[in-house]
Amino acid sequence: MNNEHYLIHKDDYVKHIDEKVMLYSFVKQLTHHIGKLKATHENEPIMKMAATYAIAAEKLFDSWGIPKSYLVFDDEDALAELMENELIAPEDAGYYPIDDEEDDNCNFECRCGDCCGCCVEDEADGFDEDGAESEDDFIEMLGAMSAIIHNIFGDKVSVHIVIEE
Repeated sequence: MNNEHYLIHKDDYVKHIDEKVMLYSFVKQLTHHIGKLKATHENEPIMKMAATYAIAAEKLFDSWGIPKSYLVFDDEDALAELMENELIAPEDAGYYPIDDEEDDNCNFECRCGDCCGCCVEDEADGFDEDGAESEDDFIEMLGAMSAIIHNIFGDKVSVHIVIEE
C-alpha cells in the first residue's frame, strides 16, 4: 500500500476487529473439538490439520495485537491501545471538518463549485488596495505549499485552506 492513508469510521474498525475475533474463536472451537476425537486412522489427517490450524490461528491472533481480555469481556475500552497504535485521528493527519452551515460573517464563495467556502468572493478582499500584486504572491505561496504537502502525503491528498478574518 506504499504507506497510503485512509479514513475509516470507528464503528467499521471495531466491526472489523469483532469479525476477526469471531473467526479466531470459530477456528479455536473447531480445533479444540477435533482434538478431543478418538485418534483413528480415518480421522488422523483432520486431526493433524486441526493442530496446524490451531497454531496458525494463535500466531495470527498474536500478530493482530487484540488483547485477549477483549475476547472475554468484549469491552471496547480494551482496544484503546490497539486503536492508538493503528489509527490516526483525521485532525492529527491535517484534516479538519468543514461546517455545512454557512457562517453569517463569511465573505467567501467557493470558486470550485461552492463546496467548501474556501474561495474569496471578491478578488481584492483581504489584499492590499490594488489587490493584484499581493494576490499573485498569495497564489504562488499556496502553490508552493500545496506542492510540499503533496510531496509528503502523495498526489491523492486534497488541500483545503480556510481563511478566517
